[in-house]
Amino acid sequence: MAWLPPEDLPPPRVPTSEVAALVDAGPPGPDNPVTVAAVFWTAVTEPDGPNLDVLSVIVTPESWRGWGTFAGPAELLLGYGMASEATPSVDDPDVVYITYLRDTGETTGPPPDMVLVGDIAIATLVRRPRLGGWRVHALGDYVRPENVPHDDQAPLR
Repeated sequence: MAWLPPEDLPPPRVPTSEVAALVDAGPPGPDNPVTVAAVFWTAVTEPDGPNLDVLSVIVTPESWRGWGTFAGPAELLLGYGMASEATPSVDDPDVVYITYLRDTGETTGPPPDMVLVGDIAIATLVRRPRLGGWRVHALGDYVRPENVPHDDQAPLR
């Protein structure tokens, strides 16, 4: 990673509440990837366990089986906040990434040029017009666009 002077660094990402993330994200709905990521976050971390009915309409059908009971994402996302903007893939406008950050309860975080391993989780979302909008495909690390299903391609193996 290249070193940048402080004035060239982007503002640090800080965890926000779900409400703050949604307000900052713009109009809600399936065409807003931040809204979809917030609904995913909420459905996964429901107090009574993941809401599979909601999750079935916001994750890609191709990834459904791999999620299992969503126990892994539920455990991972407890105690995390969500960034209020999506980071587009540089290679594909139909793929974006949403960052979930561990909420440490501190008002000051690490230096802005530092990422603490285990303190972030990345959701990969893909725009699927035939399915009604954005869908979550993966959680954990960035998934390259060529490894994400699109409406205009054959199913991934």
